[in-house]
Amino acid sequence: MRPLDDISDDEIAAKLERELLAEINELNVGPMGFGGKTTALAVKVNTYPCHIAALPVAVNIQCHAARHLMQVF
Repeated sequence: MRPLDDISDDEIAAKLERELLAEINELNVGPMGFGGKTTALAVKVNTYPCHIAALPVAVNIQCHAARHLMQVF
């Protein structure tokens, strides 16, 4: 896990982090989907050499319980 305020050492990954963070926050989804200017506090892009067939991808979007409860209302 990387600190919230760090920047990737890889120039391409750092640029992608900045672009994704800006575009995610332009969606105006906001905390827990209630709207607002800040949807994401940070985006982290890490690269490691691997075979394309085993390319790992992880996306973490808040807590499952909170998302499930939101659907009930």
